[in-house]
Amino acid sequence: MKAMLRTVLFLDAALNLALGVLLIASFWSSLYAAIDVPAPSPVLYAQVLGVAFIGVAWLQWHATVNGQLTATVAKVTGHINWVSGAFVLGWLISGQLVVSTGGKLMLATLGAVLLVVGGILVKLASSVRTKERVQAAQQAGERVRGGVVSDTRHDTPHDYSDARVVDETRGARAEPRMETPRGGSASVNTTPVAPVGATGIVTPVPSTTAPTSNESTSSVPHDARQNPHS
Repeated sequence: MKAMLRTVLFLDAALNLALGVLLIASFWSSLYAAIDVPAPSPVLYAQVLGVAFIGVAWLQWHATVNGQLTATVAKVTGHINWVSGAFVLGWLISGQLVVSTGGKLMLATLGAVLLVVGGILVKLASSVRTKERVQAAQQAGERVRGGVVSDTRHDTPHDYSDARVVDETRGARAEPRMETPRGGSASVNTTPVAPVGATGIVTPVPSTTAPTSNESTSSVPHDARQNPHS
């Protein structure tokens, strides 16, 4: 639909350019006599109007190239065209224009063309604007839904099978483990270590449960170990 709007806009730009040149040449009375159209008077107003029509044609040509301007320019210039065509037809119907039959036919054709082309531009521009708004709303909804999905994916907890990895992710170091033949785990018995002193030397702390040299390593009484026959 936007391609059709650009085509109609380009044709209307060519029509407005021709009207602008014709109005600027309003001082050429023989040209208006040849087309059976009364020459505008005063010429100044016609020439200023001709410059305005050329400016509208230039804007329409740029709108056919720049897609961001197409709908807006088409809607504005479409209203200008159909209003201008309505004025031309209104003056013809009122009978206040002194023109020949050929001039009336030409002005009637010009008014009808401006009226129809202007209405088409306004209709197509409104349709294109509505379609662009719907597409923009759909894209915004997709972006919002995509952001929610990505957030939920980031919040999904990870399943770590290794306890050491879990401890490291929490900032703590896992204790070494020793696997038993039956699949159980037993902690490695380590020697207690005293705090590091000022010299930086680690001193082992003797275990209270370890046997000393003064204690007997056997639970048999001392008298029982003597010879009973002595």
